[in-house]
Amino acid sequence: MSVVLAGSALAADLAVKAPPVAAPSWTGFYAGVSVGGRWADNDWRTSDIAPAFGAGTFVPTAGTSGPIDSVAARIGGYLGINWQFGPTWVAGLEGDFGWADNNKTASPLPGTAGLFFGTPMVGLPAGSVKDSWDGSVRARLGYLVAPDTLVYGSGGVAWQRVELNANCALVPGNAFCFGNPHNETFGSTRVGWTAGGGIEHMIGGHWIVRADYRYADFGTWTQTFFIPGGVGPGFDDRFTAHVTTRTHTATIGLAYKF
Repeated sequence: MSVVLAGSALAADLAVKAPPVAAPSWTGFYAGVSVGGRWADNDWRTSDIAPAFGAGTFVPTAGTSGPIDSVAARIGGYLGINWQFGPTWVAGLEGDFGWADNNKTASPLPGTAGLFFGTPMVGLPAGSVKDSWDGSVRARLGYLVAPDTLVYGSGGVAWQRVELNANCALVPGNAFCFGNPHNETFGSTRVGWTAGGGIEHMIGGHWIVRADYRYADFGTWTQTFFIPGGVGPGFDDRFTAHVTTRTHTATIGLAYKF
């Protein structure tokens, strides 16, 4: 009986004296993949329609601007480095790259419906805004709400590839395209700023799952369409688009910490 009691006491003593499990360290490099969605918030404003005829010749009847928004699935990848300082704070630097097919068409384009010399225009131009690849470089700062769970904010520089299209046919009457049919596309890699945040959870000391949200603003791109090629002012089909691009991106990701 005494042997049994002694064994039980020894087992209890070992259980009490077992070393505690070490908290995971967040310091180090990591790389991952992400899936989610991107909401493109594009505002298109049209000005300077047929400027050779002078200000006031064209009078818009449906306003000068409007949204050309879209939603698309996004896939991407990211990599970065974390530095854990103190027991609860983590700072880092991260870069990411993604692709989504945000592509929305408007017919007619905002700001192109109106009166030209007092007569309604016909054959109004249609067009689209397309957002494809994007990327960013961001600083991060996070707080460990638990040893394996990080809540963070991020901000930095972002890039977005944007394409603008406008097209119209030559039709009888007071047509928008006075001289020739047109179909033009212009592309630009826009640079802006981004800010957001999210939450990460470490599994097994190496795998990190996350939910992340970011807002990005790429300012306003001004582009003139249908510049006449040596024809007289009677065939001035020009107009200028002012497109403001913003995006909202929400993803979930899985990364490996090296």
